[in-house]
Amino acid sequence: MDRERDSILKKRLQIGWLVVFFLICHFGEAQTGHEFLPFSNKLLLNPSYAGFDKNTSVWSGLQLSRLPENRLNHVFSLTYDKWSDKLKAGTAFYFYQGLAGDVNTNTIGAGFSFSKPVKSFGEGQFIPSVNLNVYTAAKQWFVHFVDGMLDKEIEPPSPPGEEFLRYNLFRPRLGILWSSPDLETGISASYTLRQKLAFEEELPEETPLHLLFHLAPKMRGKRNGLTSKPYKIAPELIILYSEGLFLSRAGFQAEHTDRVFGLFVQNNYSDNVHGMAGMWGWRFDHFRINIAAGSAYSIPFQKMAFWGEVSLGLIVPYIDFNKKSPWASPKKLH
Repeated sequence: MDRERDSILKKRLQIGWLVVFFLICHFGEAQTGHEFLPFSNKLLLNPSYAGFDKNTSVWSGLQLSRLPENRLNHVFSLTYDKWSDKLKAGTAFYFYQGLAGDVNTNTIGAGFSFSKPVKSFGEGQFIPSVNLNVYTAAKQWFVHFVDGMLDKEIEPPSPPGEEFLRYNLFRPRLGILWSSPDLETGISASYTLRQKLAFEEELPEETPLHLLFHLAPKMRGKRNGLTSKPYKIAPELIILYSEGLFLSRAGFQAEHTDRVFGLFVQNNYSDNVHGMAGMWGWRFDHFRINIAAGSAYSIPFQKMAFWGEVSLGLIVPYIDFNKKSPWASPKKLH
């Protein structure tokens, strides 16, 4: 039985990686802007989720936004995290690709994070973490090719300029998470260091410091005074703050057997853009597929904005293997 279960898990992992590879090939460009708040991958909110619950997880996601200034941006992310019994800690790897549509700039990046529970209080625990991300930005290759064919004395190149390489970004991030059976809450802080590569640069300066706070009480539905496990509701609040950006998102996610759905209100106080979003998802054993979409109204531009996310996840539960008694039943995690 154990061999059959391991064989099934390996096949599912192979299928998951094939799907992820297809998504990378099909949606290989995005931007790394902080205006995107992920709906499914908590690791993008806080690096302390690396190896959370001792699971092994792979998440890929594509986020798109259509802003009222006629800007189309999108972000592709791929993360892998797992728990290490040897280190008693979680590790994670990140991959990003991106496009900032208003300035025709592509980004590509990678990152690593390390998280380790340090102290427990009752059934809860603190999980601090450290994360480092590195990005390289370049002019969109198609725009660069077209500009190279133009007579620049007659027609100037498209933004951001003539040179291909634009800049490098180094973004260290710290996180801390409190997790208990009743509550998950945490905060992460990142600071961006920028290395300019182009002689001329028309890109806006990025705000270096970002703070992200998230709060998610855990509640279960009840039937006749008893907890009903097939039905679970989890409200959440996310606040993102920096010098030039103040975002919040409040709502809930509900799970019922193999279905996930959610409803959220998102506010961009800096740009005065306010709207709502919904999410619908499916669970197939260890696989997760979530689709989210929303719209908002820009008061300054008096136009609508749109955004959406498609994410695919693979979560392999932790198995506590007892070397002294290999035939013993695995221990259940709280």
